[in-house]
Amino acid sequence: MAAIELEQDYYLHNFNALLKTVSQYHSSLLSADEKRWLHSFYLLSTNAQMLLIRLLSRKGVLFRFNKLKYAEITNIEQAKDQLIQHGMISADISQLYKQHVITLTDIFSLYTKPELLTLLPELVSKTDKKNEIIMKIEQYDDSEYLLSVINEPVVMVQQQVLLAKFLLLFFGNSHQDLSQFVLSDLGLHKFESYPIDASTQLFHTVEQVDQWLALTQLSDLYWHAHDAKDYTAIATLSQSLPNKSAWVPLENKRQKLINHIARDLERNQQYNSALALFRQSERTPSRERQARILMAQQQYQAAYDLVKNIQRHPRNEEEYEVSIRLEKKLAKSVNQVFTAPETFTPKALLLQLANPKQQRVEHCSAGYFESQGWTVFYLENQFLNSLFGLAMWDIIFAPIKGSFINPYQLAPLDMFSEEFYLKRQDLIDERLQTIEQGHFDGWQQHFEQKQGITNYWVHWEQFSQQALTLALSHIPPSQLVAMFRRLLKDLRHHRSGMPDLIMFNDTSYQWVEVKGPGDKLQNHQLRWLAFFEQHQIPAQVAYVTYLDK
Repeated sequence: MAAIELEQDYYLHNFNALLKTVSQYHSSLLSADEKRWLHSFYLLSTNAQMLLIRLLSRKGVLFRFNKLKYAEITNIEQAKDQLIQHGMISADISQLYKQHVITLTDIFSLYTKPELLTLLPELVSKTDKKNEIIMKIEQYDDSEYLLSVINEPVVMVQQQVLLAKFLLLFFGNSHQDLSQFVLSDLGLHKFESYPIDASTQLFHTVEQVDQWLALTQLSDLYWHAHDAKDYTAIATLSQSLPNKSAWVPLENKRQKLINHIARDLERNQQYNSALALFRQSERTPSRERQARILMAQQQYQAAYDLVKNIQRHPRNEEEYEVSIRLEKKLAKSVNQVFTAPETFTPKALLLQLANPKQQRVEHCSAGYFESQGWTVFYLENQFLNSLFGLAMWDIIFAPIKGSFINPYQLAPLDMFSEEFYLKRQDLIDERLQTIEQGHFDGWQQHFEQKQGITNYWVHWEQFSQQALTLALSHIPPSQLVAMFRRLLKDLRHHRSGMPDLIMFNDTSYQWVEVKGPGDKLQNHQLRWLAFFEQHQIPAQVAYVTYLDK
């Protein structure tokens, strides 16, 4: 495919598309100031609009103007003056500093160490590291002098938070940004067509938007502290967590952050704080972590009671299995008898293979099975997930209210919640019945007509026509339906753990999980293998050792 060349002002078109959607569908969520900002933007010259978008898209809010070079902006000085006139950028850094909008660190961090040595030769020395120079600047008592040595225009973007709000309203999340437009323009991402209207928006009140943005900011601060292992900062951030929200999307986001913060506090042995936080979360593994903290505090009876409660009401298979292991550890401490559940041992094959090319153990094993007459695909989870995505394509992208809020979605918003199945139960059950009866003929149609279109489940680069053809000719429809039903019980967790290899010969097929020396089965892999055994789906584990060189 020939490379696509974008117009120089491609980002202006994309930004205008963003603003058009925000104005059309989200006007009620914009304040009077935000609407005035939009009006002012449309009054700007094209050059000024492009310069503003360039600045909004860059990291930070302060920029050395003379360092800005954009070939498509023909008169950047004039564009800058117009932005200042409309209050969209400011060039008065002294005033901004006096108003405590920016700090000396913000300003002088724009410069390299050699530049700082030139600007402030009497204050710093060549042996200083840059962070030491910045510290000296902050401690210097003559800020007016420091600001006077800045002999070039430095500009600050005003209302940069507006971009974050516009992107949130457009995408409905805090991780997609303007680069998504570019990936689509370049043809790297193609998306399914589905209707979007005002009734399918995520946010319905200004308060919801503000709360989401505030929680996103808190999350960003947490990850910064997490990366720095700053447990004091993490503990402080925990006190800023908002109260429980009745709005489900925000509460899910809040509980996810709670789990992250609490886990870090637990690692730092701040057990009481971690326990209090985990008790605010219903997301796994909050109850497991509570039990482990209680065990660390030697509150064995409380931990045991919690573990038994998990067993009565498990949120998923993983949580239940963890509770069994914890019960075994706790039983003696609380004078209880532990009865071990029946364990499952999958079928095993011991292979001794030569590996002169030092291949991955999966590739080495695939070569062995190919020599035995099998056609082998090393696809792991991608095989069954792709089949599921092709079988359910039209259902996944069905126009269910609240499912799609922007043109760049891999899946509906409720893909990994219980609501996905409940809202489409009749469609899904009918499709499964059609597949089981051998009457579904949409596999090939979806494979051909949807080729390259982004779908969370279908891995186009790996899943081939040959894999599809062999799957449909070898796997009994009843077994396909059984596997799909297991996926649908918990799409988030059951989408992984499938064996490494799927293979076919003239008359049969089988799954094979490959384990090299010292490797062992993970719990989610064992669960799939046990399911295969239960449904007479051929599967085994190949334990590989290597022949001496």
